[in-house]
This record gives sequence, C-alpha cells and structure tokens, in this order.
Amino acid sequence: MNTEPPQGDDLQRMLVSMKQNVLERATPLPKRRRGRSGIVIGVVALLAVGTATGAVALTLSQQNADPVAAPTQTQQPEPSPSATTPSSAPITGAPVPKPTPTPTSSPTATAKPASNVLIPGDCYQLVPDADYARFFGAATHTATVFGPGATREPDGNDRVQGHLRDPHEWLYCTWQNSGVEANITIRVSHTADIAQDTPEEYAEQAGTCADDLGGRMCQFTTGAERVRPLTVTTLVRDGVTIQINQTDFPTDGLLAAIVGEIWGD
Repeated sequence: MNTEPPQGDDLQRMLVSMKQNVLERATPLPKRRRGRSGIVIGVVALLAVGTATGAVALTLSQQNADPVAAPTQTQQPEPSPSATTPSSAPITGAPVPKPTPTPTSSPTATAKPASNVLIPGDCYQLVPDADYARFFGAATHTATVFGPGATREPDGNDRVQGHLRDPHEWLYCTWQNSGVEANITIRVSHTADIAQDTPEEYAEQAGTCADDLGGRMCQFTTGAERVRPLTVTTLVRDGVTIQINQTDFPTDGLLAAIVGEIWGD
C-alpha cells in the first residue's frame, strides 16, 4: 500500500474532491413533505399525554380532599309477631260483645199454677149430696169449664176423677129459678189463672173483710140501682179463689160447705 502523501495532480484532485464534499454538506437539502398522518399521530399523542396528566392530577386531588361519607339508610325494625296472635290474623282493640238474647216470658195460660189444690169436676160436686137440695132447690143447673182451650162442659172423666183434668181450667156454675130473676153463680179457679183481684177490691162498695175459713173473705151488696140487690162473696185461700154472686137467692152456710168439699175441712 502506498503511504506517501499525494503530490502533483493527485493532490489537486484530492483537494477538489474535498471542497466539493464540503460544499455539498453546506448546501441545505430540500425539505421533505411530511404526511398528515404524522400530524394526527402527534395530536393524538398530545391528547393522550394531556388526558393522562389530568387523570393523575384528578386522582391526586381526590386523595388530598376530605373523604365524603356515603348516605346511610335507616331501616325501622319490624315488629315481632305476638306469641299468641298469628301474623296473618287481624288484631282488634277489644273483643266484640256477643248479643244477649231477650228472654221471653211464658204465657200465663201455660204457667204452672201457684196452687196444687184441685178444682171440682162438676157443679154438683161443690157441696155434699145431702145438702144440694137445701142450697139450690129446683133451680135449673148449668156448668161451664173455662181455660186455655175452647169453652166446654164437664164430662165423665171430670166427674169420675172428681176434679177438672187440666190444672189451668176453672169451673163456672149457674142456678136459675124458672120465670124469675132469682139466680146464683159460683166460680172456682186458681187465682193465678184469673184477674189478680183481691177480696178488698170486691168489697169497695161498703163491704166487709175478715180472715175466715182458712183464708181472706170479703162480702158486699150492690146499691139500689138494681131491681134486685146483688151480694158478692169472695174467698181467697191457698192460691184458689171462690166467688159467689147471689141475686134474690139466699143461702145459709154455702161457702163453708164448698170449702169443706175442696179442702176437707
């Protein structure tokens, strides 16, 4: 290899070549046209950097700020079901009172009589057979039985038994002399089955009352407004009422005879 420095023409050519290289380097190269893609990429990169920077700044600011407590929800406790009341059953403030049935009173006609004294079964059984003609003579006799059912006459059963078969029936007897006003009526009944009149009420018209024949007896006679005076005698004893109405039909000891047949006095 030749290590000697160039001389003559060689040196001249080398100098020219070096000068040309220097000039070429000194001359600015023509600008290259860049595409829009580079601009877009740069903008995107810039936005990305800005977004990231903002996110970092926001995160730092949130970390530095005081934490805000989240709102809490208050839940009311549900009432626990009663030990004796099902949860599905309605709860009422007070029990509903049950309606009280209205008691009905039994009819008076079917009520048990206050007395167990038996009413004679026919009118001729009111007095002893031996005294019948003395009290009533030849007067026409009629007998009627009143009670809860239909009015009737005494029958064979009443006469055989010696008393009315229904304890709520009562006996009404009439003796009438033919062709004259003279008559007598006798009613024998349980006091609970008739009007609750007292002997004193029958004796309002200047009558008299006394305890006699085992009960309370009252007697009075009507005024002169009647053609024939009417004498009413009433005895109440052991829940039985005996009433005798006499119009011009005098008797002696009739009430005592009836008491003897009913009570055995």
